[in-house]
Amino acid sequence: MEREKLKKLLREELTKTDKDQVGVIVRKEIKDSEKDLTKRVGDEVKKQLKSNATQKEIIKITADVIENLFKLLWIRRSAWVGPLKNKTV
Repeated sequence: MEREKLKKLLREELTKTDKDQVGVIVRKEIKDSEKDLTKRVGDEVKKQLKSNATQKEIIKITADVIENLFKLLWIRRSAWVGPLKNKTV
């Protein structure tokens, strides 16, 4: 008898109010999990940036980028040196 009541309840169609309540609950859970995930990712990034190995890697990458920028500027100096010389102060 108990099993039949359970089957009947499971087959029952959800009303609009029920659907709205489920939607509200799901949105709240998603919002809470996003906040938690954002906090955990932020904490992990901060922890990794503080490590000595990460800082050395960042310094190396930055130095390489600046070096390549200066090489590119030197190679293409004719494109920017001429216009700068023609400017009057």
